[in-house]
Amino acid sequence: MRVVISAGDPSGDVRAAELVTELSRRVDISVSGLGGPHLRESGVSVLFDLEEYSVMGFAEVLTSLGRFRRLRNMIRRHIEEAAPDIVLLVDYPGFNIPLARWASSRGFRVVYYISPQLWAWGRGRVRKIRGSVDLMITLFEFEVDFYREHGVRAFFAGHPLADSIPEPMETGLTGRIALLPGSRRQEVSMLAGPMADAYGLLREGGLVGSAAVAVSGSVPNELYDPILRMEGVSAAGSVREALTGAAAAVVCSGTATLETAMWGIPFIVTYRTSRLTWSIARLLVRGVRNIGMANLVAGEEYFPELLQNRVTPEGIAECISSMLRVGPERNRALEGTTRVREALGEPGSSARAAEALIRSAGE
Repeated sequence: MRVVISAGDPSGDVRAAELVTELSRRVDISVSGLGGPHLRESGVSVLFDLEEYSVMGFAEVLTSLGRFRRLRNMIRRHIEEAAPDIVLLVDYPGFNIPLARWASSRGFRVVYYISPQLWAWGRGRVRKIRGSVDLMITLFEFEVDFYREHGVRAFFAGHPLADSIPEPMETGLTGRIALLPGSRRQEVSMLAGPMADAYGLLREGGLVGSAAVAVSGSVPNELYDPILRMEGVSAAGSVREALTGAAAAVVCSGTATLETAMWGIPFIVTYRTSRLTWSIARLLVRGVRNIGMANLVAGEEYFPELLQNRVTPEGIAECISSMLRVGPERNRALEGTTRVREALGEPGSSARAAEALIRSAGE
């Protein structure tokens, strides 16, 4: 089976690599395209490195349009030359949704893994993929109903975190916190400073004595300096390492909120982007009260969210302090971690996704 893949962000690279590993156990497969280190390790021929194209936010994308046009043209040319059995698109909707329409119009079979959050962005974008995507493989069960209502064939595989985090870790009032400022350059540049200053306030107040910050290999080390230069702070190479021994966590909105919930650690959600990006997002998003994936999956706000102007050292310190003592806020967050675990499904999601993709290729 020949597959051309497009996975343009770090979390998609991880999940796509797990899927490719399961595919290779079942069929003779050749995969090439856009990806990162995890896909490369899984045997994929990474022709276009995601580190050059991992951009988020409307304003940030506008400044990189030239690069994305070149990438679009190169990957289209590669698809035509490779003539794959499947064009596999992984998350990365701003790039992959137009690519799906193009590939479908050329007669290629398109499978989309890790659904873009079209249920938040409105029906207009759903219409753009109807007729372009042969199969949408989702990580969340509620997404299947949404897509079927809009005429898109969908399959619920479950979330890979159910495999990688089978049990929550021990947590208690340890006097240690985890800081997770994100896996992208823009996220870390926006959040590292406020998180560092919030930690300083908490340390001065005697609520914490140490912290671990999760660092990403795709982000320049100097962007973490505001946090790492503070007393009592250590660098962690993974979310798991950062959370180990933590009483609570401050987490950038995204997949890390799900991972933190699955590990059973109480946390708050933070997110900040450019004013232009935020203004556009507010105009486009309708009917969604929360942005943290853990809250969306749990069905209500179990984990407090600090967004945009509320992301201040004082705001973070005040909000996380309620998680550092026994009380209703910490108990509610712990309840939320249980809800998230229940919602992510049974282990075996990557295997189920692989089997669904193979069935689709044979149709």
